[in-house]
Amino acid sequence: MEEKRVRDLMLLLNEYATIQADSSLKEALESLSQAQLCLEDGRHQHRAVLVLNEDGEVVGKLSHWAVLRSLEPKLLKTDDIASLARAGLTDEFIQSMQQSYSVFTSSLEQMCRTAANIRAKDAMVSVGESIDWDAPLTDAIRLLVTKHVQSIPVTRGNQVVGILRLSDVFEEVATIIKEQSCTSIS
Repeated sequence: MEEKRVRDLMLLLNEYATIQADSSLKEALESLSQAQLCLEDGRHQHRAVLVLNEDGEVVGKLSHWAVLRSLEPKLLKTDDIASLARAGLTDEFIQSMQQSYSVFTSSLEQMCRTAANIRAKDAMVSVGESIDWDAPLTDAIRLLVTKHVQSIPVTRGNQVVGILRLSDVFEEVATIIKEQSCTSIS
């Protein structure tokens, strides 16, 4: 059996929800809804919108988490928390800072009304590591597991050409495992 490659499971950029960096969160969520309608039967829903710069290059993504975080812009970002931890501050102190910055005093409707106008570039998570489209799927699994991410940008040369999603990799692995014959372990 020939080894599966990243390109065998990735979604091309034109199959994924994308928006420009200056788009609003409302526009991002509309793009996500539209992309969901175009999915092939049996494919998992998208969990993010890819953010593109003026040149059409992927510069970030708006995950479910990033959208929810945008409801309260004063919440510390993950990068800020990591910096505080590296500076030697305790988890308890960092949590107390997060609580003091959290001011969920508005209604959910008001927070959503405000968040609708936030620019994607202000709420997105920067693109981290990527993987080559010709890499073995085992390399992608290693990256997904060690980085604890839901998706990985796929490159061909220096250009992002698609995205590999954890859900698609999981389905492939589950199918292969279920096809294995059971042997008893003594």
